[in-house]
Amino acid sequence: MRTIFKIARFELSTLFYSPVAWLVLMIFPIQAGLDITKFIQMIGRASRMGQEFTEITDKIFGGNYGFFAGVKNTLYLYIPLLTMGLISRETHSGSIKLLLSSPVKVRDIVLGKYLAMMAYGLILIFIVVLFGVAGGLSIKNMDYGQVFAGTFGLYLLICAYAAIGLFMSSLTSYQVVAAISTLGILGVLNFIGGLLQGVDLIRHVTYFLSISGRTEQAISGLISTEDVAYFLIVIFFFLMLTGIKLQAGREAKPLRVKLLRYTALIFVCFVAGYISSRPSLTAYLDLTAVKTRTLNANSVALIKTMDKPLRVTTYVNILDENYYMAKPEVKSADEKTLMQYRRFMPDLKMDYVYYYDVSKNANLYKSHPGMDEKALAKSVADVYGLNFESVLTPAQIRKIVNLSGEENRVVRQLSYGDQKTFLRYFNDMMMYASEQEITAAIKRIVMPSKIPAVVFLTGHDERSTYKTGDKEYRVATTELTFRYALINQGFDVDTVSLHTRDIPAKTSVLVIADPGLSFSTSDLDKIKRYIDRGGNLLITTEPGRQAFLSPLLAHLGIGMNKESVIEKSRDFAPDFILAKFSEQAGPYFKKYNSTWQADGVVAMPGAVSLNTISASAFNITPILTDQQKHPLVLALTRRIADKEQRIMIAGDADFMSSVEIARGRPVTRNFDLITETFRWFTGGEFPVNTYRPKSQDVISSDDNGVLAIRIFFFGILPFSLLITATLLLIYRKRR
Repeated sequence: MRTIFKIARFELSTLFYSPVAWLVLMIFPIQAGLDITKFIQMIGRASRMGQEFTEITDKIFGGNYGFFAGVKNTLYLYIPLLTMGLISRETHSGSIKLLLSSPVKVRDIVLGKYLAMMAYGLILIFIVVLFGVAGGLSIKNMDYGQVFAGTFGLYLLICAYAAIGLFMSSLTSYQVVAAISTLGILGVLNFIGGLLQGVDLIRHVTYFLSISGRTEQAISGLISTEDVAYFLIVIFFFLMLTGIKLQAGREAKPLRVKLLRYTALIFVCFVAGYISSRPSLTAYLDLTAVKTRTLNANSVALIKTMDKPLRVTTYVNILDENYYMAKPEVKSADEKTLMQYRRFMPDLKMDYVYYYDVSKNANLYKSHPGMDEKALAKSVADVYGLNFESVLTPAQIRKIVNLSGEENRVVRQLSYGDQKTFLRYFNDMMMYASEQEITAAIKRIVMPSKIPAVVFLTGHDERSTYKTGDKEYRVATTELTFRYALINQGFDVDTVSLHTRDIPAKTSVLVIADPGLSFSTSDLDKIKRYIDRGGNLLITTEPGRQAFLSPLLAHLGIGMNKESVIEKSRDFAPDFILAKFSEQAGPYFKKYNSTWQADGVVAMPGAVSLNTISASAFNITPILTDQQKHPLVLALTRRIADKEQRIMIAGDADFMSSVEIARGRPVTRNFDLITETFRWFTGGEFPVNTYRPKSQDVISSDDNGVLAIRIFFFGILPFSLLITATLLLIYRKRR
């Protein structure tokens, strides 16, 4: 060890007697600091203007465009400049022959020079830590765990780059060639993950070899043994290659011996990589303050009840507009979207099935007029380089699964034993299913007895769950591409006509959505019997149609005013009501208090107020009111046997309509009202609760704080390093 430290110390002194090491230290904080000061200033100004932000630490330090990502991209250029002369300088001057002929072991030479680079890397990391300290001065309650994880990931990256640079320096006597070669190897390791991803036998190997993305988890606050092992394997591999190369200059061995050494090294590294990448052997450490990189406790508890493996099959229609999200080249990246679940389900299986069938990809049909689906599929296969012979025909895919109800879109099917359910991609910015949708789908197949059935009454001109009109309820209930639709949150949505059958016994919530025709005596009796035996019920109505519901509401002791609610408004029509949450709503709906209660509004275009007309067996609570505190939505509850019956009555039916859910101005809470209402109906079972505590980090810096950071990192620190380097080089020259 003493020899190793001596070599390391000598190498460091040599490094700092050159201007390159000092220039890197001077330029590094300036280049790295541009991003962090920009983000701190931008978010600080926006916060002072009243905008609310969460996870400030992640926004400034994490993500694809944060401080750590910028540092990572910078290291790609700096490390080759530092490593290019480690051994090539010795080779060029001829001192390598003296070194190899000395009694010093090759192992000591390699480790000594590498230790010098590790020490220099610590200096770079110290500058990163200084930025973390500056961030702590600007961010109140900063998430130091995430900053530590990101810093740790960057240091591993520096060490891996240094090992690669050391090896490339041993191959040539020209430092520039060594630097360019190192950049080339780093480029290969960054881009190899995209090679041969369409070939299942090879894609896992190339994806594992890629160094790209290995720091992303650490940057986001999650450290995994797989990523740590990857960096250690890369370091070991290139240090061993360097040692073998130098040892070859000291001794003469047959070619077969040399080949055996390289083969053994590759074999050991591949075995280590395979073992470390096994999901069952991978451990994780989430260092974020509120565990944002770990599944919610409810999701974990559900997974722990599973006694069989989960299989996820992605059915990919190559004619669908979302084909690119699951095409063969991106399967490894697509699998990564379920990484958090694989962490707790190491036996998770993922399959991909490619087929073609009629789709709603209007642009594709428009650009290829007159072509049938088979011809279109061949054309798409040619464009993407897909083997058309492996693509299933419509007849073949229909023998496996019926996807007509999914509009033949790209979709996942989750299988658990003999239970199956669909998990969809969505037409929003995120597109992939979030934890809430994934856990809801898993819960459906693990606990099928708990699937809530929302049944909509039909036959009386009610709002439809299948029509796409502005006033209809499709978006809120059965829209495949809307992640918050009931069917994507774990619910079964069905309809029933009382003319032909009774209300199904499995009904969790009966919805009577703004009927436009009177109920027959038989229909009314069926609904009353459902209520009397404790069934949950949601009723919505509109001005001018109250008479159709009056007999039913009278059974509940509730009446409706005849006239529409009218409110003065500068911007909207008098009957466009922005209803407020009542003070009494909080105990019933936990999310209805705090900011919702203070400034949350629900758009109700045309509404009537509700009132109590007779003594009722229910506890009646106003949920939404108008400006005059007249109730517009009421919640009714009572105990029947061991169950609490829950009924909600709304004097407006448009709040659930497609157009109101999509409204941009004014900002409303219509969707939140719908979601929490059905959560209330199901006792919190669905939509599943994946809530996490809100992060406590908030921006506290003003422009003066940003100016101080810039003065230090762009002025004081580089200038101090410049003075130190100048004095040191002058001192050395005089000696």
